[in-house]
Amino acid sequence: MILPMSYTTDLPPRMALIDALHLGRPHVIGSYLLLGDEPALVDPGPASCLPAVEAGLAAHGLGLGDLRVLLLTHIHLDHAGATGVILARNPDVRVFVHERGAPHLIDPSRLLNSATQLYGELMGTLWGQVLPVPPEAITTLAGGEELRVGPHQIRVHDAPGHARHHVVYFEQGAGAAFVGDNAGVRLPALPFARPATPPPEVDMEAWGRTLDLLESLAPRFLCLTHFGAYPDAAAHLRDYRARLLAWAELVRAGLASGAPEADQIAALKAAAAAETAGLSDEQRAALHQQTGDLALSWRGLARYWRKKAEAGK
Repeated sequence: MILPMSYTTDLPPRMALIDALHLGRPHVIGSYLLLGDEPALVDPGPASCLPAVEAGLAAHGLGLGDLRVLLLTHIHLDHAGATGVILARNPDVRVFVHERGAPHLIDPSRLLNSATQLYGELMGTLWGQVLPVPPEAITTLAGGEELRVGPHQIRVHDAPGHARHHVVYFEQGAGAAFVGDNAGVRLPALPFARPATPPPEVDMEAWGRTLDLLESLAPRFLCLTHFGAYPDAAAHLRDYRARLLAWAELVRAGLASGAPEADQIAALKAAAAAETAGLSDEQRAALHQQTGDLALSWRGLARYWRKKAEAGK
């Protein structure tokens, strides 16, 4: 299924999307600015992107020192890596994060060790400096909270699937759902979203429930960190669910076949390539830059299926 292209740069009043220009590339990481008397960022991105985020703030007459709130969908470095650096420069910021993620902001050593296994010597280039966040700056979330951030009334929803410590923020006045990675990766010029399933916490059953939740919210704007705000939320979620399930089944069948890992990864890459039929070479290149090596997505799904098999489920 190919969706009609539907991307908007016209977010509701008092909201803006800042392109963090990861590695100088557009449309890879987006940070959402909530304007008002308590300026907030949803997912500030990694410290390597702070100059671009600061430029985006400056376009609205703001600097890092004006921020009062950081809303983290989850703690992966592409979403939250700059948090400690921002707090070092502005200790008055309040940080909201899932209770399972908070310990890894306070002591990021395990998070960094895990990321280093994936990215190796590219860690500094990709993510920049990662600093601990002072415990007193953190408010933990479990889902169900109502937050008032300036003029914005926000409902917090526990939203596992991509990660156990993932939340969705629903700005109720505008109907904007800030979904992090739970609705995939989509470029503004493309009509579909690609799954983001890196290890170690992919959970397909939980992800299905999170997609049910997002559908029940019926958002007017589906706000993806990677990348952009989309008013075609219902069609996006239907298509994304089908694509995610198809990828998961392909990996499950590959594991069951006993084929070499390299062959299984190649099969997933071939399936992903088939999904891009009709796109230009430029669009394919942009999508590859945004999503990175699909071997990580295979490993996340493979880990899920292996754990499920070990548990006898």
